[in-house]
Amino acid sequence: MPTSEARRATPRAITAIAALAASALLAGCGIGGTSPSEGAPPGPGGGTAVQTVAPVPPAAEDGPTTMVMVIRHGEKPDGEEPGVDAAGNVDDSSMTRVGWDRAHGLVDLFDPAQGTPKPGLVRPKTIYAAGVTDDGEGQRTRETVDPLADKLGITAETRYGKGQEEELVEHVLAQPGPTLISWQHSQIPIIAEAFPSVTPTPPSEWPDDRFDVVWTFTKTANGWHFDQVPELVLPQDVATVIEDDEDA
Repeated sequence: MPTSEARRATPRAITAIAALAASALLAGCGIGGTSPSEGAPPGPGGGTAVQTVAPVPPAAEDGPTTMVMVIRHGEKPDGEEPGVDAAGNVDDSSMTRVGWDRAHGLVDLFDPAQGTPKPGLVRPKTIYAAGVTDDGEGQRTRETVDPLADKLGITAETRYGKGQEEELVEHVLAQPGPTLISWQHSQIPIIAEAFPSVTPTPPSEWPDDRFDVVWTFTKTANGWHFDQVPELVLPQDVATVIEDDEDA
């Protein structure tokens, strides 16, 4: 038979065991006085990865844009290949079939099914395309981004057209989130000139034969940083960037 002292000790022992179990449970959940590294998964080389809670920076879409990407519309009729509309009907105001292939390739470039866009690019929150001019120009700029806009569930903004590049940039820079602009190639250098304090200096002309480059403008403390990202979405695309003739 247990002694009276042993019987009195039993409740205390049970209480101690319960307290230890509760402490272990709380530690496993990350509650209590444990350090951030306790219970963390192994880090590189077998060490323990320190888990810390970093402050969350303000979301880009909460303020004026800090990233603008500019592309030329897809391939246009050249006398050998006609333009076709989205339904496949001949329309020389539209892109060629190659241009449509590029438009669909841009979907994977800016919004890949897996992962994130290639370095230097981001998913746009807003898309601008040149509005139609009196002679019909502008249709190809919209066709180029229509597949991407459909995928992202947004509508391309077309309030500005060829000849309104300064107004376009002024409006874009006041909008939130990353922005993509689809435009006529002859006017893209004018878009670049409308950005304040751009370095390095963008090329002064966009070649007639290049449809495969993205110009990017990233906000810095002193202005905007200019860069170029080859699209490489079609077999004929090249990995080189656009340069002024004197720099080539």
